[in-house]
Amino acid sequence: MNIPMITDADIKKMKRVFTTKEDLKTLRGEFIGKFVTKDDLRESTSQLVELIMGGFDRIEKIVTRTNDHDEIIENHERRLDKIEDKVFA
Repeated sequence: MNIPMITDADIKKMKRVFTTKEDLKTLRGEFIGKFVTKDDLRESTSQLVELIMGGFDRIEKIVTRTNDHDEIIENHERRLDKIEDKVFA
C-alpha cells in the first residue's frame, strides 16, 4: 500500500487557502472590540441585572410612598366626612 506524503508544495497551497496562526495573530488587533466575547457578555449581564434590580428597588419605594399617601388621604376623607355631617346635619 502506497500512502501519498504531503509535500512542501501542498503545504504552501494550503497556507494560501486556510488561515494560519500567523494570519490570526496579525488580524487579532483589527478585531479587538468589534466582537462580543463571553467575558463581555458576563459583564454586560451583571450590569443589566444591577440596573433592573435598581429599578425594582425604586418602584418598591414609590409604591410604599403611594400607600402611605393613600392612608393619609383616607384619614383626611374620614375627617372631612365627619365635618360635613356636623355642618350639614
